[in-house]
Amino acid sequence: MKRQYFILCLLIFFSISFNVLGQEKVFVIDKLEFKEVDRWYSGYIRRAFEKAEEENASLIILELDTPGGAVSDALNIKNILLDSEIPTVVFINKNAISAGALIALSAQNIYMADGSLIGAVTPVLMTGEGIKKADEKTVSAMRAAMRSAAEANGYNANIAEAMVDENIVLTKKDDGINLDNKTLLTLTSEEAIELGISSGAAKNISDILKLQDIKDAEIINIRENKYDTLTRFMLNPAFLSIILALGLFSLYLEIRTPGFAIPGAVAVICFGIYFIAQFSVGGFTWIAPAIFALGILLLLLEIFVIPGFGIAGIFGIISIIAGLLLAFDISNIETALTVVLSSVIVTTVLIVASLSFLPKSSVFKKIALADDTSTYHSSVSYEHILDRVCKTSTLLRPAGIIEIDGKRYDAISDGGFIDKDIEVKVILVQGNKIVVKKV
Repeated sequence: MKRQYFILCLLIFFSISFNVLGQEKVFVIDKLEFKEVDRWYSGYIRRAFEKAEEENASLIILELDTPGGAVSDALNIKNILLDSEIPTVVFINKNAISAGALIALSAQNIYMADGSLIGAVTPVLMTGEGIKKADEKTVSAMRAAMRSAAEANGYNANIAEAMVDENIVLTKKDDGINLDNKTLLTLTSEEAIELGISSGAAKNISDILKLQDIKDAEIINIRENKYDTLTRFMLNPAFLSIILALGLFSLYLEIRTPGFAIPGAVAVICFGIYFIAQFSVGGFTWIAPAIFALGILLLLLEIFVIPGFGIAGIFGIISIIAGLLLAFDISNIETALTVVLSSVIVTTVLIVASLSFLPKSSVFKKIALADDTSTYHSSVSYEHILDRVCKTSTLLRPAGIIEIDGKRYDAISDGGFIDKDIEVKVILVQGNKIVVKKV
């Protein structure tokens, strides 16, 4: 009797274990209400798919509601879906317009909620005169992307192309719908089902699981968390432009003033935020920050060690700009150029303003190692100290202070650093500018 009871317990234990271990995992990427397709969304989808692969999911359901967005980021998401070894489903819960239609067709199955739409994929550009259709080259590339996605998953490729180009003609006989050469195709949920674009209607995820014949599964929902919200804010082009401009301006202040002080720390923090934001998207390499750091090093070498402005300075500036641009994916080069160019403009304005207002500030005078007003007279000519030999009162890096006959003067070295209490000779006087050379 005891033996039979023991065997029964073992059978129950193994049965429960088998059910738990054999239970399917379905990853559901929850809907983001009317979310525009951008770099952040592309990275968000990539991370969700990577997590699903780590957890050995049996199905990924992407709940979609988007008005469209950047073509480059939609193409990235298209590749993520097509390259996935896990079966994929897109649940269109209201809108898959423009870039959203490309994402939907990249899934193996499409289900649509009542009242949902798919289509209107023509690429457009923002111009000074408003929104205009993109050039034929861009339209042709989008047609090819839609056709390839449709063919990969068994959808009607002609219908897919008709969503991009109003010149595509469809017939009831060949395609199931009549469409002239003046109308861009957009389908309702009922029309999409009738034409084989949608696999069926669904009100929620439970309906999709039934349609997929999945009866017992562990549902793992992917939702936007605090980290996602933070990275979404950090990837905003306006924020990136401001943080980059602040970093460049702080770098200028640090170069102009001796010592590693507040401006230098601010610059490091700003550049760190800029590159960390790019890192959050995924697919990031250390090449961009390495090139940027090399550019900073070359620029500092040119300013503090090598007299004049030559090859090191030129390559330094090129490396800085290249590093900032390369931090973006090559497909987002237009956004990268906008961010970098706008930040350079803002930095230039800040530098011009600082030249006009900051020298009058008592705080800036202290930072710049300016002498107190009792010993410093900007309107006095300094011709009388030309060729004088004196000692440095502070480190010249390359700016600092020298002392002649008990008076202190702002001076700069002719190249490189000069330590404190070193004998120097005044070799040039131009107005208030005093240049010295180590004896």
